[in-house]
This record gives sequence, C-alpha cells and structure tokens, in this order.
Amino acid sequence: MKVKIVYPEVTRQQRIWMNLRIYCKWIFLFASTICAAVNISVGGKAWSVIAIWSMWIVWSQILSTDMVEYNRLSQTVKLILRACVLLAMIDLFLAPGWSVNVIALVCTAAVILVGVLFFSDFEKQKQNMFPMLIFCVLCFTGSVIGLIARRGRAVVWPLAVLAVCSVFLLVLCAAFLGNRFGEEIRKRFSVK
Repeated sequence: MKVKIVYPEVTRQQRIWMNLRIYCKWIFLFASTICAAVNISVGGKAWSVIAIWSMWIVWSQILSTDMVEYNRLSQTVKLILRACVLLAMIDLFLAPGWSVNVIALVCTAAVILVGVLFFSDFEKQKQNMFPMLIFCVLCFTGSVIGLIARRGRAVVWPLAVLAVCSVFLLVLCAAFLGNRFGEEIRKRFSVK
C-alpha cells in the first residue's frame, strides 16, 4: 500500500522561520528568567515585570501570531491593548502618577487609527469589526469611569476626548452599516 501525502511540503523558508521561532522562544525564556533573577537578587523596583511583558508583546505580535482572526483590525487592537497594559505596569511598578492621561491619549489615537483602518477597506473589514466594537466600548467605559473617579481634578480632557471619539466611531459604524449593524452583532453572538 502506498500512502498519498496530501499535506504541502514544508519549504526552506518555512523551515527557517520555524527554527527562528524555536531559537527565539528559548532566548526569550532565558532572558525572562535572567531578568527576574537579577531583579529579585538586586532588589528595588520590579523592572523585570516590564521587561518580561515587553518580550511577551514582541513574541505574540511578531513571532507567534494568531492563526485565527489574523486581520489588521484584530492585530491593531491587540497591540494597543497590550501597549496600554505595559504603560499601566510602568506606572504601577516604576513611575506612578501619569498613566491615566497617557493611556487615554494612546487609546484616542488608537480609536482614530482603527476607524481609518476600518473605513479604508469597508467591505472587507466589516467582517472583522467585532474587535473594533469591543475596543470602542472598553474605551468609552474606561473613560467614563476615569471621569467619575477623577472628578474635580484639573486634567481630565484626555478622558473626555476618548469618550467622544469612541462614541463617534460607534455611531459612524452604525450609520454606515444601517440595518446590517444589528445583523452583524447578532451574527457574532449566534450560538447556532
């Protein structure tokens, strides 16, 4: 009996990429361990947490990308959320007191970027709009919570701008999709 191979053969370029990923994985694990060990032995602020999270961002965005939902909207939203977590960790572990306004400004720029990416290829990207919608809802919710928590402080305009931009993008999506907006939302939550 002769077995017919139906899978495509691995090319030389794919083999090089797989080897690079394997080497990078071990280098990242070694570097993460060394960072944590040095930080624990020296003491002080937890800078190793930021270094390890930064290596995780590089690993997950470049070397080990998603196999499902790999599109420009999803990847941009994931990168922005991971960057915001990095900014919050820097604020928490190294230099406190500045991250709320910076994260609000980064998220505002991200909402604008995601909107441009969405509307630049509307017909193709409307299939991938769900991460963008979740991101807008998260931005709006976070900005409202931030505005309530920081009431009475001098600098709250970045949070207000973020709330307005995220609501504007949601309304713009609903206007462009019309009746299909509800259909697209129902599709995403369908259990059939």
